[in-house]
Amino acid sequence: MSGIETVAGVLARSPWGKRRGLVVRPGVPAIASPMWQAVEWSNWIVTSEEGPKTLFLKMLEPDLLGLIDATAAHAGAVAGAAAGVAPLVEFYLPEDRTIGFAYLPSPWRSAWLDDLQKPDVVAGAIAAKKAFRQSASLARVWDVFAEADSWAARAETSGTALPSDISAILDAVREGGKAIAAAGKDLAPCHNDGQASNLLLGPEGQVWLCDFDCAGQADPYYDLAVLLNEAHAFENDWRAGLEMHDGACHDSVLNRCRIYGLADDVLWGFVGLVLSHTSPRRGLEFLKYGEWRLLRARMALRQPGFLSRFHKV
Repeated sequence: MSGIETVAGVLARSPWGKRRGLVVRPGVPAIASPMWQAVEWSNWIVTSEEGPKTLFLKMLEPDLLGLIDATAAHAGAVAGAAAGVAPLVEFYLPEDRTIGFAYLPSPWRSAWLDDLQKPDVVAGAIAAKKAFRQSASLARVWDVFAEADSWAARAETSGTALPSDISAILDAVREGGKAIAAAGKDLAPCHNDGQASNLLLGPEGQVWLCDFDCAGQADPYYDLAVLLNEAHAFENDWRAGLEMHDGACHDSVLNRCRIYGLADDVLWGFVGLVLSHTSPRRGLEFLKYGEWRLLRARMALRQPGFLSRFHKV
């Protein structure tokens, strides 16, 4: 059965099932490296003869069944829409792991990596994340340190080849997690995603959130750290981002964010390596993406005094 035939069957079970003249066309292509775009969900654009509305349809990829919690992703998307910082959710089909969204036409677009070099885009993303945190509590708790351990276990059980220094890197992440746990943290509804492709840029300067696969209760500074980690290579820029977020940059908060950035890189390094070994989608550069994220983790750990951050968070 072709992809379009599969989508047609799913649409027949959806609130759009009785619309006339449905036309389905492929949406955003999947790209693992460098921007991790449309990897977890295949997506389609659906138009109808009945009215001007167009649907953006997301269907969870078969190789990620059991790894992505579609219900939690849907809950995050609904909360984002209610907060006014994400597209409206038209419907959710749990058995099909499919979500339908109101389509945002051009000139709306996904952000690119170079967009994160623009202070207004970073400021807009921070504002959107802050608005999302005002949502009601989400059922899922997102813990990057637990996720990194989980994917490390998947790597072992799947026989994924790992770099020789991975145990030392993972040990550092665990130590960072212990430091933050000892210091304590607040939890709030968070997007928990720093990928440029999961920001939407609108024609009037809007910066919205999309893709809520990681959304859940988390430390807001983790939510901020993953954005700054993607946007900035230099600490002065991290400090500027914290000033946007808090009005000031405190060293203890910066240290916390840098630890979270390290942990997120290691988590997604494991994800890339495991999928490069287990996924049948051989055309996606999972290995390249995973190696890049682990390279950035190594670069952080080799900075003078990085491990001393663990003592002041």
